[in-house]
Amino acid sequence: MRYLKHLIALLTVLVLLTQPLLPLAEGFTPVAYVGKAVITLKVRSAPDREARGVDTIPEKGTVYVLEVTDPDWLLVKTDRAEGYVLAKYVSGMHDVGGVDISLLREPPELPDGEDPFVKQVDAFVENYVAYVRSGDYLYQTPDADGRRLRHIDAGKELRVCAVSGDWSLVRYREQEGYMLSSSLYKWDRLDPYAGEIPGLALPTRLIFLARTADVFSVEDNTILKADPLPPGSAIAAYEKDLLGRYLTPYHRTTGYVDAELVAAELAVVPWQDAQPGDLIAAMSTYYAVGIHTEKHRGRNWNIYLSTGMLSGIVLQPGQSFDMNKTIGPYRRSTGYHEAPIISSDAASGYGGGTCQVNTTFYVTSIQLPILVTHRRVHSDNDVGITYVPRGFDAAVGAGGINLQLINTLPYAIRYQFFVSDGVMTCCIFRL
Repeated sequence: MRYLKHLIALLTVLVLLTQPLLPLAEGFTPVAYVGKAVITLKVRSAPDREARGVDTIPEKGTVYVLEVTDPDWLLVKTDRAEGYVLAKYVSGMHDVGGVDISLLREPPELPDGEDPFVKQVDAFVENYVAYVRSGDYLYQTPDADGRRLRHIDAGKELRVCAVSGDWSLVRYREQEGYMLSSSLYKWDRLDPYAGEIPGLALPTRLIFLARTADVFSVEDNTILKADPLPPGSAIAAYEKDLLGRYLTPYHRTTGYVDAELVAAELAVVPWQDAQPGDLIAAMSTYYAVGIHTEKHRGRNWNIYLSTGMLSGIVLQPGQSFDMNKTIGPYRRSTGYHEAPIISSDAASGYGGGTCQVNTTFYVTSIQLPILVTHRRVHSDNDVGITYVPRGFDAAVGAGGINLQLINTLPYAIRYQFFVSDGVMTCCIFRL
Protein backbone atom coordinates (compact mmCIF):
# COMPACT_ATOMS: atom_id res chain seq x y z
CA MET A 1 0.00 0.00 0.00
CA ARG A 2 2.77 2.44 0.92
CA TYR A 3 4.65 1.82 -2.34
CA LEU A 4 1.42 2.37 -4.28
CA LYS A 5 0.93 5.75 -2.60
CA HIS A 6 4.49 6.75 -3.44
CA LEU A 7 3.97 5.69 -7.07
CA ILE A 8 0.81 7.78 -7.30
CA ALA A 9 2.64 10.79 -5.85
CA LEU A 10 5.50 10.40 -8.33
CA LEU A 11 3.04 10.15 -11.23
CA THR A 12 1.47 13.38 -9.99
CA VAL A 13 4.89 15.04 -10.19
CA LEU A 14 5.33 13.84 -13.77
CA VAL A 15 1.96 15.32 -14.71
CA LEU A 16 2.78 18.64 -13.10
CA LEU A 17 6.15 18.70 -14.84
CA THR A 18 4.20 19.36 -18.01
CA GLN A 19 3.14 22.69 -16.46
CA PRO A 20 5.37 25.78 -16.77
CA LEU A 21 7.87 25.55 -13.93
CA LEU A 22 9.88 28.20 -12.18
CA PRO A 23 13.65 27.89 -12.62
CA LEU A 24 15.64 26.74 -9.62
CA ALA A 25 17.93 29.57 -8.60
CA GLU A 26 21.67 28.97 -8.39
CA GLY A 27 24.78 30.75 -7.17
CA PHE A 28 23.78 32.26 -3.84
CA THR A 29 26.10 34.72 -2.10
CA PRO A 30 27.39 33.22 1.17
CA VAL A 31 25.47 34.44 4.20
CA ALA A 32 27.19 34.51 7.59
CA TYR A 33 24.30 35.36 9.95
CA VAL A 34 20.52 35.54 9.99
CA GLY A 35 18.35 37.85 12.12
CA LYS A 36 14.97 39.61 12.25
CA ALA A 37 14.16 43.24 11.48
CA VAL A 38 12.74 45.10 14.49
CA ILE A 39 11.33 47.83 12.23
CA THR A 40 11.18 48.42 8.50
CA LEU A 41 14.86 48.74 7.64
CA LYS A 42 16.38 51.03 5.06
CA VAL A 43 19.23 49.29 3.26
CA ARG A 44 21.82 51.93 2.41
CA SER A 45 24.65 52.00 -0.12
CA ALA A 46 27.23 52.80 2.60
CA PRO A 47 27.43 52.54 6.42
CA ASP A 48 26.17 56.09 6.82
CA ARG A 49 22.73 57.42 7.80
CA GLU A 50 22.92 59.88 4.91
CA ALA A 51 23.84 57.27 2.30
CA ARG A 52 21.49 56.49 -0.56
CA GLY A 53 18.86 53.80 0.04
CA VAL A 54 19.06 50.76 -2.24
CA ASP A 55 16.28 48.58 -0.78
CA THR A 56 14.14 47.99 2.30
CA ILE A 57 13.53 44.99 4.58
CA PRO A 58 10.02 44.82 6.08
CA GLU A 59 9.39 44.77 9.82
CA LYS A 60 9.84 41.21 11.17
CA GLY A 61 11.43 40.24 7.86
CA THR A 62 14.49 38.00 7.74
CA VAL A 63 17.83 39.83 7.57
CA TYR A 64 20.64 38.00 5.75
CA VAL A 65 23.96 39.34 7.04
CA LEU A 66 27.11 38.95 4.95
CA GLU A 67 29.48 40.73 7.33
CA VAL A 68 29.60 42.66 10.60
CA THR A 69 31.47 45.76 9.48
CA ASP A 70 31.53 47.52 12.88
CA PRO A 71 29.41 47.57 16.08
CA ASP A 72 26.85 49.84 14.45
CA TRP A 73 26.44 48.53 10.89
CA LEU A 74 25.79 45.22 9.14
CA LEU A 75 26.47 44.40 5.50
CA VAL A 76 23.34 42.59 4.30
CA LYS A 77 21.94 41.05 1.16
CA THR A 78 18.38 41.24 -0.15
CA ASP A 79 17.00 39.68 -3.30
CA ARG A 80 17.74 42.96 -5.13
CA ALA A 81 20.87 44.48 -3.62
CA GLU A 82 23.66 44.44 -1.07
CA GLY A 83 23.96 47.27 1.42
CA TYR A 84 24.14 48.33 5.05
CA VAL A 85 21.60 48.44 7.87
CA LEU A 86 21.83 49.67 11.45
CA ALA A 87 22.71 46.74 13.73
CA LYS A 88 20.56 47.97 16.62
CA TYR A 89 17.41 47.29 14.60
CA VAL A 90 18.23 43.60 13.99
CA SER A 91 17.35 41.13 16.74
CA GLY A 92 17.97 37.43 17.39
CA MET A 93 20.99 37.25 15.10
CA HIS A 94 22.66 33.87 14.83
CA ASP A 95 25.07 32.19 12.47
CA VAL A 96 23.75 29.92 9.73
CA GLY A 97 24.23 26.94 12.02
CA GLY A 98 21.76 28.42 14.50
CA VAL A 99 24.28 29.40 17.19
CA ASP A 100 23.37 32.60 19.05
CA ILE A 101 26.35 34.96 18.87
CA SER A 102 24.82 37.57 21.23
CA LEU A 103 26.06 40.34 18.97
CA LEU A 104 23.41 42.99 19.37
CA ARG A 105 22.21 45.06 22.27
CA GLU A 106 18.51 45.29 23.06
CA PRO A 107 16.57 47.27 20.44
CA PRO A 108 15.68 50.79 21.57
CA GLU A 109 12.15 51.99 22.07
CA LEU A 110 10.89 53.44 18.83
CA PRO A 111 9.89 57.11 18.71
CA ASP A 112 6.23 57.95 18.35
CA GLY A 113 5.30 58.27 14.71
CA GLU A 114 2.34 59.49 12.76
CA ASP A 115 -0.96 57.68 12.76
CA PRO A 116 -0.21 54.50 10.77
CA PHE A 117 -3.75 54.46 9.40
CA VAL A 118 -2.81 56.54 6.41
CA LYS A 119 -6.12 55.96 4.73
CA GLN A 120 -8.60 57.67 6.99
CA VAL A 121 -11.86 55.85 7.63
CA ASP A 122 -14.95 58.07 7.30
CA ALA A 123 -17.26 55.50 8.85
CA PHE A 124 -16.61 52.31 10.78
CA VAL A 125 -17.18 49.31 8.51
CA GLU A 126 -17.19 45.82 10.01
CA ASN A 127 -14.70 44.00 7.79
CA TYR A 128 -13.47 41.29 10.20
CA VAL A 129 -14.45 39.50 13.36
CA ALA A 130 -11.68 38.66 15.84
CA TYR A 131 -11.26 37.70 19.48
CA VAL A 132 -9.02 39.03 22.25
CA ARG A 133 -6.20 36.57 22.87
CA SER A 134 -5.22 37.16 26.49
CA GLY A 135 -6.67 40.51 27.52
CA ASP A 136 -5.43 43.96 26.50
CA TYR A 137 -6.32 47.63 26.37
CA LEU A 138 -8.36 49.55 23.85
CA TYR A 139 -6.56 52.82 23.02
CA GLN A 140 -7.87 56.13 21.77
CA THR A 141 -5.06 56.34 19.21
CA PRO A 142 -2.70 53.71 17.72
CA ASP A 143 -0.07 54.47 20.35
CA ALA A 144 0.83 52.25 23.32
CA ASP A 145 1.69 55.39 25.32
CA GLY A 146 -1.63 57.00 24.47
CA ARG A 147 -4.88 57.18 26.40
CA ARG A 148 -6.41 53.85 27.40
CA LEU A 149 -10.15 53.69 26.87
CA ARG A 150 -10.81 50.39 28.63
CA HIS A 151 -9.45 46.90 29.28
CA ILE A 152 -11.02 44.08 27.28
CA ASP A 153 -10.86 40.58 28.74
CA ALA A 154 -9.58 37.49 26.96
CA GLY A 155 -12.07 35.74 24.69
CA LYS A 156 -14.21 38.78 23.95
CA GLU A 157 -15.42 39.22 20.39
CA LEU A 158 -14.52 42.39 18.46
CA ARG A 159 -15.39 43.80 15.07
CA VAL A 160 -12.44 45.12 13.08
CA CYS A 161 -12.63 47.87 10.50
CA ALA A 162 -9.02 48.15 9.33
CA VAL A 163 -5.53 46.82 9.97
CA SER A 164 -2.38 48.89 9.52
CA GLY A 165 1.07 48.00 10.76
CA ASP A 166 0.85 46.70 14.33
CA TRP A 167 -2.59 48.16 15.02
CA SER A 168 -6.23 47.40 14.30
CA LEU A 169 -9.15 49.82 14.37
CA VAL A 170 -11.82 47.91 16.33
CA ARG A 171 -15.25 48.22 17.90
CA TYR A 172 -16.29 46.65 21.21
CA ARG A 173 -19.77 47.22 22.60
CA GLU A 174 -20.28 50.27 20.39
CA GLN A 175 -16.97 51.79 21.54
CA GLU A 176 -14.35 52.31 18.85
CA GLY A 177 -10.61 52.47 19.35
CA TYR A 178 -7.30 50.87 18.53
CA MET A 179 -5.84 47.59 19.69
CA LEU A 180 -2.58 45.84 18.92
CA SER A 181 -3.22 43.25 16.22
CA SER A 182 -0.96 40.82 18.11
CA SER A 183 -3.55 40.83 20.91
CA LEU A 184 -6.22 39.43 18.56
CA TYR A 185 -6.74 35.95 17.15
CA LYS A 186 -9.44 33.72 15.62
CA TRP A 187 -9.82 36.14 12.73
CA ASP A 188 -12.41 35.70 9.98
CA ARG A 189 -13.52 38.12 7.32
CA LEU A 190 -17.03 39.55 7.24
CA ASP A 191 -16.21 41.07 3.87
CA PRO A 192 -14.30 38.49 1.79
CA TYR A 193 -12.48 41.30 -0.03
CA ALA A 194 -11.40 43.15 3.13
CA GLY A 195 -7.76 42.08 2.73
CA GLU A 196 -5.28 39.67 4.26
CA ILE A 197 -5.86 38.17 7.69
CA PRO A 198 -3.06 39.10 10.14
CA GLY A 199 -0.76 36.19 10.92
CA LEU A 200 -1.94 34.08 7.99
CA ALA A 201 0.77 32.17 6.12
CA LEU A 202 0.74 32.81 2.36
CA PRO A 203 2.81 30.16 0.55
CA THR A 204 3.93 31.23 -2.91
CA ARG A 205 4.66 27.86 -4.51
CA LEU A 206 4.11 24.13 -4.42
CA ILE A 207 7.29 22.01 -4.39
CA PHE A 208 7.66 18.30 -5.12
CA LEU A 209 10.37 16.16 -3.56
CA ALA A 210 12.71 14.15 -5.76
CA ARG A 211 14.07 12.13 -2.85
CA THR A 212 13.40 11.44 0.81
CA ALA A 213 13.75 14.69 2.75
CA ASP A 214 13.82 15.99 6.31
CA VAL A 215 12.22 19.26 7.38
CA PHE A 216 14.69 21.37 9.38
CA SER A 217 14.13 24.30 11.73
CA VAL A 218 15.09 27.70 10.37
CA GLU A 219 16.00 28.74 13.91
CA ASP A 220 18.62 26.12 14.79
CA ASN A 221 18.80 23.57 11.93
CA THR A 222 17.39 20.75 14.06
CA ILE A 223 15.10 18.20 12.40
CA LEU A 224 11.48 19.15 13.02
CA LYS A 225 9.87 15.98 11.76
CA ALA A 226 10.87 12.59 13.14
CA ASP A 227 9.80 10.75 9.96
CA PRO A 228 11.42 11.88 6.68
CA LEU A 229 9.01 12.80 3.90
CA PRO A 230 8.89 10.30 1.01
CA PRO A 231 9.76 11.07 -2.64
CA GLY A 232 6.88 12.67 -4.51
CA SER A 233 5.59 14.60 -1.50
CA ALA A 234 3.96 17.92 -2.36
CA ILE A 235 4.69 20.78 0.07
CA ALA A 236 3.45 24.37 0.20
CA ALA A 237 6.45 26.68 0.44
CA TYR A 238 7.53 30.30 0.41
CA GLU A 239 10.15 31.90 -1.81
CA LYS A 240 13.55 30.27 -1.72
CA ASP A 241 15.69 32.18 0.79
CA LEU A 242 19.17 33.61 0.23
CA LEU A 243 20.70 30.41 1.59
CA GLY A 244 19.04 28.46 -1.20
CA ARG A 245 16.49 26.72 1.05
CA TYR A 246 12.77 26.27 0.46
CA LEU A 247 11.00 27.65 3.52
CA THR A 248 7.70 26.09 4.54
CA PRO A 249 5.12 26.68 7.29
CA TYR A 250 5.58 23.89 9.83
CA HIS A 251 3.18 23.70 12.77
CA ARG A 252 3.65 27.06 14.56
CA THR A 253 7.09 27.82 13.22
CA THR A 254 8.98 27.89 9.91
CA GLY A 255 10.95 24.97 8.54
CA TYR A 256 12.95 24.41 5.40
CA VAL A 257 13.77 21.72 2.86
CA ASP A 258 17.11 21.53 1.05
CA ALA A 259 16.77 22.73 -2.53
CA GLU A 260 18.71 19.82 -4.02
CA LEU A 261 15.96 17.47 -2.86
CA VAL A 262 13.28 19.31 -4.87
CA ALA A 263 12.31 17.97 -8.29
CA ALA A 264 9.94 20.72 -9.41
CA GLU A 265 7.92 23.70 -8.27
CA LEU A 266 4.66 25.29 -9.32
CA ALA A 267 3.97 28.96 -8.63
CA VAL A 268 0.93 30.21 -6.72
CA VAL A 269 -0.61 32.85 -9.00
CA PRO A 270 -2.43 35.84 -7.43
CA TRP A 271 -6.14 35.19 -7.79
CA GLN A 272 -6.68 38.46 -9.71
CA ASP A 273 -4.16 37.39 -12.39
CA ALA A 274 -4.99 33.69 -12.54
CA GLN A 275 -5.95 31.96 -15.77
CA PRO A 276 -7.87 28.66 -16.00
CA GLY A 277 -5.71 25.86 -14.58
CA ASP A 278 -3.53 28.11 -12.41
CA LEU A 279 -2.76 27.27 -8.79
CA ILE A 280 -4.09 30.12 -6.61
CA ALA A 281 -3.61 28.85 -3.01
CA ALA A 282 -1.79 26.07 -1.16
CA MET A 283 -1.22 24.98 2.44
CA SER A 284 0.52 22.03 4.12
CA THR A 285 0.16 20.53 7.58
CA TYR A 286 2.18 17.66 9.00
CA TYR A 287 1.23 14.59 11.00
CA ALA A 288 3.00 11.64 12.62
CA VAL A 289 3.28 8.30 10.85
CA GLY A 290 5.76 6.52 13.11
CA ILE A 291 3.21 5.71 15.82
CA HIS A 292 2.15 2.17 15.05
CA THR A 293 -0.76 1.72 17.44
CA GLU A 294 -4.07 0.68 15.94
CA LYS A 295 -5.71 4.00 16.79
CA HIS A 296 -2.95 6.08 15.21
CA ARG A 297 -3.09 3.90 12.11
CA GLY A 298 -6.80 4.69 12.16
CA ARG A 299 -6.06 8.43 12.18
CA ASN A 300 -3.89 8.13 9.09
CA TRP A 301 -6.60 6.05 7.40
CA ASN A 302 -9.17 8.76 8.17
CA ILE A 303 -6.88 11.42 6.67
CA TYR A 304 -6.60 9.48 3.41
CA LEU A 305 -10.33 8.74 3.35
CA SER A 306 -11.54 12.30 3.94
CA THR A 307 -8.99 14.01 1.67
CA GLY A 308 -10.07 11.60 -1.07
CA MET A 309 -13.66 12.82 -0.64
CA LEU A 310 -12.54 16.46 -0.92
CA SER A 311 -10.14 16.14 -3.84
CA GLY A 312 -11.76 17.26 -7.06
CA ILE A 313 -14.59 19.23 -5.46
CA VAL A 314 -15.64 22.15 -7.68
CA LEU A 315 -17.32 25.28 -6.34
CA GLN A 316 -18.98 27.60 -8.82
CA PRO A 317 -19.19 31.35 -8.09
CA GLY A 318 -21.71 31.87 -5.29
CA GLN A 319 -21.89 28.16 -4.43
CA SER A 320 -21.94 27.15 -0.75
CA PHE A 321 -19.90 24.38 0.85
CA ASP A 322 -20.60 22.38 4.02
CA MET A 323 -17.79 20.19 5.36
CA ASN A 324 -19.94 17.88 7.50
CA LYS A 325 -22.27 17.20 4.59
CA THR A 326 -19.28 16.44 2.37
CA ILE A 327 -17.14 14.12 4.51
CA GLY A 328 -19.50 13.20 7.36
CA PRO A 329 -21.08 11.58 9.22
CA TYR A 330 -18.09 10.27 11.14
CA ARG A 331 -19.09 6.68 11.79
CA ARG A 332 -17.78 3.19 11.37
CA SER A 333 -20.57 2.57 8.84
CA THR A 334 -19.25 5.36 6.60
CA GLY A 335 -15.73 3.93 6.54
CA TYR A 336 -14.06 5.83 9.37
CA HIS A 337 -11.77 4.17 11.91
CA GLU A 338 -11.46 4.89 15.60
CA ALA A 339 -8.62 7.32 16.36
CA PRO A 340 -7.50 9.92 18.92
CA ILE A 341 -9.64 13.08 19.02
CA ILE A 342 -9.62 16.38 20.88
CA SER A 343 -12.59 16.21 23.21
CA SER A 344 -13.34 17.02 26.85
CA ASP A 345 -15.22 13.76 27.37
CA ALA A 346 -13.49 11.22 25.09
CA ALA A 347 -9.95 10.28 24.10
CA SER A 348 -10.89 8.68 20.80
CA GLY A 349 -13.73 8.46 18.33
CA TYR A 350 -14.57 7.59 14.76
CA GLY A 351 -13.16 10.11 12.33
CA GLY A 352 -10.16 11.29 14.37
CA GLY A 353 -7.85 13.18 12.01
CA THR A 354 -10.60 14.85 9.99
CA CYS A 355 -10.21 18.04 12.02
CA GLN A 356 -6.67 18.42 10.69
CA VAL A 357 -7.97 17.83 7.17
CA ASN A 358 -10.66 20.45 7.73
CA THR A 359 -8.13 22.90 9.17
CA THR A 360 -5.84 22.48 6.18
CA PHE A 361 -8.82 23.05 3.86
CA TYR A 362 -9.83 26.15 5.84
CA VAL A 363 -6.38 27.78 5.97
CA THR A 364 -6.02 27.26 2.22
CA SER A 365 -9.44 28.80 1.55
CA ILE A 366 -8.91 31.99 3.57
CA GLN A 367 -5.83 32.86 1.52
CA LEU A 368 -8.41 33.92 -1.07
CA PRO A 369 -11.49 36.20 -0.93
CA ILE A 370 -13.69 33.26 0.05
CA LEU A 371 -16.35 34.00 2.67
CA VAL A 372 -16.37 31.71 5.71
CA THR A 373 -19.91 31.72 7.11
CA HIS A 374 -19.36 29.27 10.00
CA ARG A 375 -16.28 27.96 11.82
CA ARG A 376 -15.50 26.47 15.21
CA VAL A 377 -12.07 26.23 16.80
CA HIS A 378 -11.33 23.26 19.05
CA SER A 379 -11.05 25.36 22.21
CA ASP A 380 -10.06 28.85 23.26
CA ASN A 381 -6.69 27.63 24.54
CA ASP A 382 -6.08 25.29 21.56
CA VAL A 383 -5.19 22.33 23.76
CA GLY A 384 -3.60 19.66 21.60
CA ILE A 385 -3.74 21.69 18.38
CA THR A 386 -0.23 22.53 17.20
CA TYR A 387 -0.31 21.89 13.45
CA VAL A 388 -1.31 25.51 12.69
CA PRO A 389 -0.82 28.82 14.53
CA ARG A 390 -3.21 29.51 17.38
CA GLY A 391 -6.65 30.57 16.23
CA PHE A 392 -6.34 29.14 12.70
CA ASP A 393 -7.76 25.69 13.42
CA ALA A 394 -11.21 24.53 12.34
CA ALA A 395 -12.99 21.60 13.99
CA VAL A 396 -15.59 19.23 12.58
CA GLY A 397 -17.94 16.93 14.43
CA ALA A 398 -21.53 16.67 15.56
CA GLY A 399 -24.03 19.50 15.53
CA GLY A 400 -22.61 22.96 14.96
CA ILE A 401 -18.98 21.84 14.95
CA ASN A 402 -18.56 22.44 11.26
CA LEU A 403 -17.03 24.56 8.49
CA GLN A 404 -19.22 26.35 5.98
CA LEU A 405 -18.16 28.79 3.29
CA ILE A 406 -19.21 30.39 0.00
CA ASN A 407 -17.09 30.77 -3.11
CA THR A 408 -17.18 34.56 -3.46
CA LEU A 409 -14.55 34.58 -6.20
CA PRO A 410 -15.72 35.64 -9.68
CA TYR A 411 -14.86 32.22 -11.15
CA ALA A 412 -15.12 28.52 -10.38
CA ILE A 413 -12.44 26.76 -8.31
CA ARG A 414 -11.33 23.19 -7.72
CA TYR A 415 -9.83 21.74 -4.53
CA GLN A 416 -7.10 19.09 -4.67
CA PHE A 417 -5.31 17.30 -1.83
CA PHE A 418 -1.86 15.72 -2.13
CA VAL A 419 -1.19 13.31 0.74
CA SER A 420 2.07 11.48 1.47
CA ASP A 421 3.19 9.75 4.63
CA GLY A 422 3.47 12.63 7.08
CA VAL A 423 2.23 15.64 5.10
CA MET A 424 -1.07 16.70 3.57
CA THR A 425 -1.26 19.61 1.16
CA CYS A 426 -4.46 21.31 0.04
CA CYS A 427 -4.46 23.24 -3.23
CA ILE A 428 -7.01 25.43 -4.98
CA PHE A 429 -6.94 25.81 -8.76
CA ARG A 430 -8.89 28.21 -10.94
CA LEU A 431 -11.19 26.51 -13.43
